[in-house]
Amino acid sequence: MKVLKTKHIGFCFGVKRAIKMVKKEANANEGIVYTIGPIIHNPQMVNILKEKGVIPVDDVSQIKDGVVVFRTHGIKKEEEEYVKKSCLRFIDTTCPFVKRVRKHAMYLKKQGYTVVIVGDKNHPEVKSVLSYLDNDGIVLQEPIRLDEKKVGVVSQTTLDKDAFVNIVKELIGGVEELRIYNTICESTEIRQKEAVVLAGRVDMMLVVGGKNSANTTKLYRVVHKVQPNTHHIETEDDINPEWFKDTDTVGITGGASTPDLIIDIVERRVKNL
Repeated sequence: MKVLKTKHIGFCFGVKRAIKMVKKEANANEGIVYTIGPIIHNPQMVNILKEKGVIPVDDVSQIKDGVVVFRTHGIKKEEEEYVKKSCLRFIDTTCPFVKRVRKHAMYLKKQGYTVVIVGDKNHPEVKSVLSYLDNDGIVLQEPIRLDEKKVGVVSQTTLDKDAFVNIVKELIGGVEELRIYNTICESTEIRQKEAVVLAGRVDMMLVVGGKNSANTTKLYRVVHKVQPNTHHIETEDDINPEWFKDTDTVGITGGASTPDLIIDIVERRVKNL
């Protein structure tokens, strides 16, 4: 069986940077290191970090001492204010591309625009950006026409471009002035394009990454449109040997928060079938 992988696979720049910072802090610190929510959406990596003393908590008010990590997706404005008011030591691993979304959104609000964030209202990145607007913004997941004079648009970094374009097209018809910042992460676009090309060349695709990862889920959906014989797995334990009957070529791609270690194990498992 022939196994092919996309070129851009494993941790993206922002995730790689965050994991490096947290590991360095955990190795240097004798106390507990806390992350506000999971630092990335990959359960396996979160568990590896737990073994090093890096503990995710949902409620920042539970933290009374130790080191606080601002996770890659960003945290809420009120959570940052609590950490600083409590004089807790912190390290900020928020992805620079997520901070760019926040920066543009805050600028648009200051300039008098109704701010639209295109993305998933339940995703921590979107919740974070919205909180820095004092929750004075609109989150759109589907094309909707708004009756507003001035609208400024930003995007969740892990959104696929087609969804973003479709929503912007609908907004154009209902507003007098529209200002758009395409804040989709370049890494997301590159991974999706490479995966689509590979999907057209193989009999089956495996998309490796956390089931709670937005970028991995979107990657799966994009690939599945091209190659219906596509499976979203977290680890090699999710592989079903029955999938590989009458299969000569398998393509493997992975989300931006998927460790290289897991991808390598999946690749070896497939080759050994």
